[in-house]
Amino acid sequence: MDKLSSTTRACEITDECFDFILKKVRTGVTERELSREIRKFINKKGARLAFHTIVAFGESAYEIHHKPTNKKLINKNQFILFDFAARVNGYCSDMSRTIVFGKATKKQRRIYSTVLEAQEKAIKALKPNCKAYEIDRIARDYIFKKGFDPIPHTLGHGVGKKVHEGFKIGPASAYTLRIGDIFTIEPGIYIKNFGGVRIEDVLILTKKGPKLLTHSPKTLIEV
Repeated sequence: MDKLSSTTRACEITDECFDFILKKVRTGVTERELSREIRKFINKKGARLAFHTIVAFGESAYEIHHKPTNKKLINKNQFILFDFAARVNGYCSDMSRTIVFGKATKKQRRIYSTVLEAQEKAIKALKPNCKAYEIDRIARDYIFKKGFDPIPHTLGHGVGKKVHEGFKIGPASAYTLRIGDIFTIEPGIYIKNFGGVRIEDVLILTKKGPKLLTHSPKTLIEV
């Protein structure tokens, strides 16, 4: 399998894993238990983890690179942030999804919709030979306009045999996106003592524009 075929398969397994892990979210489960379930599922599919899985409950979703703990899922109406991926033939996927355990509040819905709209606007602007910093600015400015702090990381990055490979899509990146580039778009909002939302997908840039390689649902899921 070539790079695109391997990456596509890695993304398919990642999508399948997200559908699987939603069924494991229940009162009393821990971040580490869900992380282990993700690893076991990906391994059963004949793939490997692309990086250390992030599962973050509630306030912990504020931490961009949170390491799963023995924290139990008890309190309702909180965010759960997942960031995980499969690796197939050495090639990586990379996906983040955020859900709500319980019923989403008005504030949570506003945060989530802002992140999703920022991602959609950035993806819509992608085209061959566009500048990476311009794509980053579209999402960054939209989030700031809605009254939230700027994204504390780059909007995206190249993906290959390393989950962060090659170029970045950030405010300081002069990179010109080319046909065939595989990369992520991952805006986020993070609020201390509250939680965070990140929505991340892997895409390939074609002559007709961007094509999503990850396809997990992005409507706000409540479990």
